[in-house]
Amino acid sequence: MSISMRSLTFTAVDELGFAAAAGNLDPRQPPARYEPKRLGPLLELRNLVATGRAPGSAVSDWLVPNGAAPMLNALAEDRERWISSDHKRMGYIRAMRGRPDGDSHLTAFLMDAQRAAREVAGLPGNTSGQLAAAMKELENNIHEHSDAPATGILAFRAGRGTFEFVVADRGIGILASLRHNRKFRALADHGKALESALSDGTSRFGSNSGRGYGFRPIFIGLVNLHGSLRFRSGDHALLMDGTSPKLTTAQLAQKPTIDGFFASICCKTKP
Repeated sequence: MSISMRSLTFTAVDELGFAAAAGNLDPRQPPARYEPKRLGPLLELRNLVATGRAPGSAVSDWLVPNGAAPMLNALAEDRERWISSDHKRMGYIRAMRGRPDGDSHLTAFLMDAQRAAREVAGLPGNTSGQLAAAMKELENNIHEHSDAPATGILAFRAGRGTFEFVVADRGIGILASLRHNRKFRALADHGKALESALSDGTSRFGSNSGRGYGFRPIFIGLVNLHGSLRFRSGDHALLMDGTSPKLTTAQLAQKPTIDGFFASICCKTKP
């Protein structure tokens, strides 16, 4: 029996995650062969595999990686930082960097991302710098909130008219992080935790700490751009889509459980 070919979309990742949770996936028999065309679904699937929430074959055998193969190889080799050779259109860096000059490596990586957003994706004006600032804020969140910075990763991909980035970890997640704060001690819903975390100034350190989860730079960077945003933690996703997306337009959705926090932001110069 021939196996169908499908694009690896977030919908496909959700289906695989739900099927795996229900025990309905046979690692030896893929429901399809999947071709990743976006960075977000690929790294979210990899997160599910890394935490045992999807079979390892979902990445090793079920994917037709094509252009994503060099990144997947670098990740499999546990490389700390990787940038593609094709005009630095794609790359990643780990949140924990063993070398003493790790911060300078992050700065160089963010400059590569900014350049790709400007020169490859063609994002207008100061947008590339604003999105690089958002990436830095979210990378800092991994160290402040995840309790597992060694699992964190920051990645980007640029194409003509499109720029996307992912910031993810496999730590304690938004709900457990917020519950360090007495104000949120009774919070028991991952979706409500996501909504709270995306509100300005909300953090495990308290409303007077001046520290939040740093999402404001994302929304500033997406002004006048079409953005697709997916924030995942626990068994929920908070989703936004549209030109100049706002938290008021966000939708909560039940999703397969994921460890830690996962943010995927994709923006386009045209819808």
